[in-house]
Amino acid sequence: MKRLLLVPFLALLCTFQTMAQDVENELSSNLQEWLDRDWPVTDTLVFDLPNESALVLYFNNTEFTADELTEEFEPLLRRATDFPEFTTRSYRIAENFQPTALKNVKYKIEKKYVPYVHSLEMTFPVGLDFTGGDFTPVVGFRTHLNWRNFSLGGSITNTVYFPERVENNIKVNSNWFANVEFAWEFGNLSGPRRNTFGVGYLINENKSQLFSGTTMQAYYNRKLSKNISIQVGVISTENFKTFYPTVGIRFW
Repeated sequence: MKRLLLVPFLALLCTFQTMAQDVENELSSNLQEWLDRDWPVTDTLVFDLPNESALVLYFNNTEFTADELTEEFEPLLRRATDFPEFTTRSYRIAENFQPTALKNVKYKIEKKYVPYVHSLEMTFPVGLDFTGGDFTPVVGFRTHLNWRNFSLGGSITNTVYFPERVENNIKVNSNWFANVEFAWEFGNLSGPRRNTFGVGYLINENKSQLFSGTTMQAYYNRKLSKNISIQVGVISTENFKTFYPTVGIRFW
């Protein structure tokens, strides 16, 4: 993990203009004039890195404070282990133009300097589906290898079915699916991958009252927050003769 030294100081506009050729996200001449006139540089924030490099941010204090930008960039720079040695990179931050918007500057830095493969994710999702007219609890294990803005992995999930009672007895059915998954979040590298598409195959050894024959599922999962998502899909069973639509919620 990188150790950051944060040195905020006031920068004059004329100083910025003499360094403009070094700014990575410089605008076209017309847009640059507009930006300098209506949102001039009032402050500079410097992140000094342990490898004798630095990230310099130019900004207007009516849009951001040094503390706000520090909070945004400090976690990102801890992961930017590919930042070159003995190098200074400078960026203008201004929300009024796409190349200088905070979100896009962070995206550019992460795309360039954060390692391509950066984490292995393991979770234990639980939830509840509405499957073909019945409520079916779902539990499982999920693992993904995360790249910059997508991940690949798989999961093992159990769709639990409670059939009608026979002579006051009930036999709970477990339906184990092995799933292959692809998750993505293009344009937002620092946030969670909110979209997941998966395909699964029923691997039961014991007969189920809900599914029979060759059974497969396909689903789309969308994260609503860090720990909650919704999922919609379809399950084909009886050798692709019967189809059950599914909709449910997951907790990670």
